[in-house]
Amino acid sequence: MERMAESAPGNRAGAAKAGTKAGGGHAGAALVVILAMTFMEILDGTIVNVALPSMQQELGVDMASIQWVASIYSIVTCAALLVFGRLGDMFGKVRIFQVGVALFTAGSALCALSGTFEMLVVARAVQSLGGAASLANNQGIITETFPDSRGRALGLVATFTALGAMCGPTLGGLIVATLPWEFIFIINLPIGLISFVVGLKVLSNRHPVHRPSFDALGTVLLIPSILLIFFAITLTERGVTPFTIGMLACGIGLLVAFVVVENHAKSPLVTLGVFRDVRFVIDLINMALVFLAMAAYTFIFPYYLQEARGIGAGVAGLIMACYPLVNSIVGPISGAVSDKVGCEKPTLVGQIIYTCGLAIMGFVALDTPLFVLIPCIMFTSLGSAIFQAPNNSMVMGHAPEGSLGFVGSLGNLMRYLGQSVGITVGSALLYGGMSQSIGYPVTSYIEGRPDVFMDGMHLAFHVVAVIVLVSVALAFVREWLNYRERRAKAVATDASAR
Repeated sequence: MERMAESAPGNRAGAAKAGTKAGGGHAGAALVVILAMTFMEILDGTIVNVALPSMQQELGVDMASIQWVASIYSIVTCAALLVFGRLGDMFGKVRIFQVGVALFTAGSALCALSGTFEMLVVARAVQSLGGAASLANNQGIITETFPDSRGRALGLVATFTALGAMCGPTLGGLIVATLPWEFIFIINLPIGLISFVVGLKVLSNRHPVHRPSFDALGTVLLIPSILLIFFAITLTERGVTPFTIGMLACGIGLLVAFVVVENHAKSPLVTLGVFRDVRFVIDLINMALVFLAMAAYTFIFPYYLQEARGIGAGVAGLIMACYPLVNSIVGPISGAVSDKVGCEKPTLVGQIIYTCGLAIMGFVALDTPLFVLIPCIMFTSLGSAIFQAPNNSMVMGHAPEGSLGFVGSLGNLMRYLGQSVGITVGSALLYGGMSQSIGYPVTSYIEGRPDVFMDGMHLAFHVVAVIVLVSVALAFVREWLNYRERRAKAVATDASAR
């Protein structure tokens, strides 16, 4: 099978321009800076969840209000990702990445100093802007810095992304149990400052040969469209109302207007031409579907351990840690393998394993022994770990020259979209299954009825497994398209030889 690293036109151009080392031989240090900030920024999206009760009590707000401390981070990040990705292509990805590190660190300090709920929400928005600026460009910097070992390097990024998402609740619980909640933000300060200072020495900013103009009209349309869509998705978790439907409709309308404007823009914010390649679209959709499943799993499974089975939070955290443990080991290996054999087969294998793992998790019982349950968790994690790095590499391999920032930010946007929709889908399936089982509407765990929860969990995991199975089908479509392209090239070669 033809390797994506060879077949992607943008990758050949990027590899030709980029050296294998950054900042005069500091490629390893550059990678460490990017991994550290990726971990912290992803971690911060989830670590606050366990601190919300403490924040609510100290700031004197209700439960519905305090949730916005968590929600505003992902919503603002999603709205700003594509803009910062384009700015990275215009002014240099390292420069925008460093701006992001500074903003994230400053936002963390503001969060720790917040004395009111309103100030905390604003500080979280500043923090998320910094996260968006650096996340939008981290994969582009990796692709430029490691053109010949892109898969292995992106595998490490995928690993630290998964570790950040999975370690947030555990680390947050440990901090809140021993220290004031402000320390979940204070821990970011030394890491952010060190990363920024080290980044000044080891990250080399590559200036674009031709700097495009900034698409102001596209930005004005895109940001509110994404904000409205993600606000609607977030509010849907609490029920579908005419207000959320109207918000979603407005967001989609602005997005349609954005596409129309971009088609006629001289220097568009979004490079729409990349979407003409169906395989690129498939890779993005598959990324969203797999992260949807991961978000649904991480939302539901802690309830199974702590509520249904009555396992303590500490032990439950250790059991849940099996998932990122497998990711941390397998992710870089999968990326290295994809550098040698191509990306298509590893992603397909990962998707198939992940589908089977979720289906198996849909059959676990209240009395499933831990020596059986833990291997099931690790098997499920194995699938997502094998998938992520090669899929990231394929997405970046489609980037035309000068658009690495945009394509990298688009990949991160699809991940956030999958996570946001995944929590909504997971909760809807869980509570829908529980409601069907008990015979009346349910929106929370029912004390003394773990059997009802198990019915909802089984339904949720089986449906999510089917969703990932759809991504497997799309991967086979991509394989068929690759086969057709190879056949066409072979026929053209034979014709020219004659």
